[in-house]
Amino acid sequence: MKQLRANLSLHIRHPTRDLSVVCRALGLQLKHMWKRGDERRTPKGSKIGGLRETSYCSIGFGAPSRKPLAKQIEAVLMLLKPHRAMLRRLSSTGGRISFFIGWFCDENTGETFGRQLLDAMADLRIVLDLNIYPPDVPQRRSIRGNRPE
Repeated sequence: MKQLRANLSLHIRHPTRDLSVVCRALGLQLKHMWKRGDERRTPKGSKIGGLRETSYCSIGFGAPSRKPLAKQIEAVLMLLKPHRAMLRRLSSTGGRISFFIGWFCDENTGETFGRQLLDAMADLRIVLDLNIYPPDVPQRRSIRGNRPE
């Protein structure tokens, strides 16, 4: 089976808390962050109207990698484990913590996530958001003309 590329990031949402304290405590590089009540903007900073309804932060862990996804997750879990109490407290007060995974594949592929990995994620109250990006497939052309079927 061909290895795929995966991009792993940590997403944290909370209905009321300012997550800058949490992100600072984790000591990891932020990609995006806003707090509840902030003006809504595009990633490039253009105003889009309205206010943010929840607080949010995204932490990236580098460029997409061909390293097995389970190994990438294990490495990040080791970084997060010392912050177990904080993550569980965040979750118990309405927060949502997730591994956001962009999975880029060229063909049928897969990976197994073992029970220990899933237990470690559950212990830190981290859910898994998989976003699979298959290659673009050109549209077939009809025999009768040059229009897509």
